[in-house]
Amino acid sequence: MTEHTAGNTILRHFVVHIMNKEQRGNASLLPSPEEKNVQAASQRLADDLTEKYSGRASKGYGKFEDNLDNFPMKGIVNDYFVTKEVDFYSTSIRMLEHLKARADEETMSTGGFVIIAHTETDDNQFLLVAILTSAIGATVHDFDIQTSEYLDIAKLRVAGRIDVTGWLSGKDHYISFLKGQNAVAAYFRKFLGCNDILLAKEETTKLKDALIDFANERNLQAEEREEFLNKSHERLKQLSKSSNQFDTQTFANELWPAEPELLVNKLASEDLEFSDGFVPDSNIIRALVSFKGRSQHWSLNFDRAALHDGTVYYDEENNRLILKDVPDTLKDEILSELGEDEDD
Repeated sequence: MTEHTAGNTILRHFVVHIMNKEQRGNASLLPSPEEKNVQAASQRLADDLTEKYSGRASKGYGKFEDNLDNFPMKGIVNDYFVTKEVDFYSTSIRMLEHLKARADEETMSTGGFVIIAHTETDDNQFLLVAILTSAIGATVHDFDIQTSEYLDIAKLRVAGRIDVTGWLSGKDHYISFLKGQNAVAAYFRKFLGCNDILLAKEETTKLKDALIDFANERNLQAEEREEFLNKSHERLKQLSKSSNQFDTQTFANELWPAEPELLVNKLASEDLEFSDGFVPDSNIIRALVSFKGRSQHWSLNFDRAALHDGTVYYDEENNRLILKDVPDTLKDEILSELGEDEDD
């Protein structure tokens, strides 16, 4: 099939099937009779889908389930990419039939246009699956207004992507999917055969590091930076105490209300592989407002604000910390200890 390239992305194969399904009903399939040649329009759709998907918050990440009887996607992908026993079109039909079986299990799921694309970016192979619905718009032809039906990417709700190169190279997380807020995401995760067990400490660490990076990247003044990190800490501490799950969009709206999408884009970056839906770890989020360290003979913990008000000073040239405003009790203990040493 003809291939098209956009930037560093090559669209290897592309097909559109139809799965008709209403809520509380079973799905019926209308497969494409064949794989069509990749055209500029399909390349543009694949690019727009990838861009929309990559920028979406609330994605889950995981890897293939090992139980091939209940989760056959691993075998389907293996037959196409590894052993090459099945071509792309036949692979897409296997995926479509498996999607129907999972959709029938979830009564609230609905159908649409099933997009399956094999793309390549910087020699990395990906398999993208999305379900789109159509919308009615208008276009102008010979100065006449005509009704036009189009695929509504703006309302992308069900999609997932398999990083095949990551899978074959032993990457920990190589499947991603849109989590959404309901059971529909769960059926699609099962369709992908994705095990997305969340480790709260791991995800909280990613979140903490991303928030600090975000504050640095925005070139905030010292007071603004401290306010942002302190506010982040307070909100995450509330979630931790109440055992409520972290939601990227809600958090961004609260912490960066002027332009929440800037923070969403930071946390939604696929390089970060951050998956929300966990209860923040209270021990890890303390690092948003404090530093701690230890050596063989001492341990130290101080608030981040101390670096900015001068009570803690780091002498980079000599690699030493200077503490100011030492409490009287600690000062007396130190002087007493030094005095005893001198008497000896």
